Amino acid sequence: MDTEGLIELIRQKPVLDALREEGGIDRRELEQHLDVSRSTVHRFTRSLRDSGLIERTGSEFVLTPLGEVTAEEVAEFQSTLETAWELAPILRATAPHDIDIDLEAFAGATVTTAAPGNPYRPVNRFMSLVKTTETLRGLDPASINPLHVDELYDRINAGMETEAVYPLTVVEELLTSNPERARTAIGSGNLTFWVHDDLPFGLTLCDERIGVGVYDDETGLLRTYVDTDSPTAREWAEDVYARYCTEASLLTEEIDLSRLPSGSAESSG
Repeated sequence: MDTEGLIELIRQKPVLDALREEGGIDRRELEQHLDVSRSTVHRFTRSLRDSGLIERTGSEFVLTPLGEVTAEEVAEFQSTLETAWELAPILRATAPHDIDIDLEAFAGATVTTAAPGNPYRPVNRFMSLVKTTETLRGLDPASINPLHVDELYDRINAGMETEAVYPLTVVEELLTSNPERARTAIGSGNLTFWVHDDLPFGLTLCDERIGVGVYDDETGLLRTYVDTDSPTAREWAEDVYARYCTEASLLTEEIDLSRLPSGSAESSG
């Protein structure tokens, strides 16, 4: 099939979808289903019949075996493209680090992007997952949003088992700006810091969902956050997390905690 034929298939996708959903459908029902004119339905069905993708049984049009395969593949093609467009920021972030993403694993994922009037939508989505998980693991190339420092520390001290991989500069900033809370959280046994200075993006693994986030280079805010409960995406996230943990160093290997400031030097941002 040439390029023009493929383009024509995309144009005819609504007809293929209708026949996949209904099994068999007559001309008038097809007009109503697609909300198009009789002449448009006639043009589409004639082209599809000439291509061997549909046939007429009595008064109804039905997919041929070739048509069934074609309809499924065209639908999957559209789904893959839609997912790719939604995940474009994630794809750009992963490419330089030689990390492949199975787009099908993220089909139907929740994609939250920052908006001009609400730049905190992605981080608020992330925090909504934190509220319902008992374990949290992740990679994060940027510092915690000051608006959520208190809530995260409260969840950790309440028993949320947390492992986080950060660049060394971010870890130092977190510990020196909030030394008492850091001591308390680490002392609870619920918080483990790992250090890695070349993290590609944000990655979170909660009990039920995994999420991937990218940051705005200018503001440092989470710009796009994509989360899903897909088992395949979970497997991918586990592999990526394990890879970076293997390359990372435990906090105590990088920083002597006894040298952290104490007293009232904390700031909630």
